[in-house]
Amino acid sequence: MSLPATIMAEDILKIGLFNKDAVILGALARGFLNEENIGVEINTVTDSPTLLRNLIRGNYDLILNNADNVIAWAEGQGEDPEKNDFIIFLGGSRGVDQKLIVAPGVNDYADLKGKIFAVDAPTTGYAVVGVYIMKKQGLEWNRDYTMKSFGNTAGRANASSRGEASGAMMSLPDDEINKRGFKVLANAQDYVKHYARGLAATRRQWANANEELVVRFSRAMIRATDWVQHPANKSSVIQLLLGETRNNQARAETMYQQTLSPTMGITPRSRIDYEGIRQVLQLRESAGLMKPGEFKAERYVDERFYNKALATLK
Repeated sequence: MSLPATIMAEDILKIGLFNKDAVILGALARGFLNEENIGVEINTVTDSPTLLRNLIRGNYDLILNNADNVIAWAEGQGEDPEKNDFIIFLGGSRGVDQKLIVAPGVNDYADLKGKIFAVDAPTTGYAVVGVYIMKKQGLEWNRDYTMKSFGNTAGRANASSRGEASGAMMSLPDDEINKRGFKVLANAQDYVKHYARGLAATRRQWANANEELVVRFSRAMIRATDWVQHPANKSSVIQLLLGETRNNQARAETMYQQTLSPTMGITPRSRIDYEGIRQVLQLRESAGLMKPGEFKAERYVDERFYNKALATLK
């Protein structure tokens, strides 16, 4: 009589993020994570301090977020002054999918003088992109305008609608911009050509203690990226994105096109976008948050896990 096969307990990964993109949706729906014996607990947040603090406390095992937040909090430049040993171990998307959007009554950059700019957090994320754009237009942070935290795009949009802020970096669709009476002063991609976002990051100590699990997660995400980017899966990917757009077909199709964009979409095979990380460092330098040339992109990356995962795939 043969003995029953041993059933291994499923590893549960606690993941923090702002929004589910096509890759994590595909990894879940197509069973790529299940095939690696991984279950996930998705935690959606509306502001970066909550995201990073939960990672630091161990409430999340890993996060999917922009390189800027990882770098800022690693260097003690986030909302909390402590330094953290974070690593980026898997790639995400490229480019900045944000616009500098202003409230009714603001017609140009001069109208922002003396006003409040809504941000997720003043020294991290897209706030730094906004500082860069406005500096190009002759406006200096804390001289010509101030910043106040309101959380994610929805929070920033609502603050601008209420009159509590005069503008913000936001990813609102055109119909929402028009409905609120907002005006677009700039598209971030016209100013910032490279930007690393949606990367997978964690605490170095946790990654080293769970190396095999990190490799398996990375392998599942690489396979999910391959699936999303295959043209034959277009309708299936759009169907998944409908759940993130309240069944808005047009928005789901727009999200799909951006997902596959060579300048704004996900990186092939989830590779880490070093050029985008370098751009983040340059933006932080321009905002006076880091000294020029102080640190290199490689300081924040550990490719061991990615390379091991990739070596087991065709």
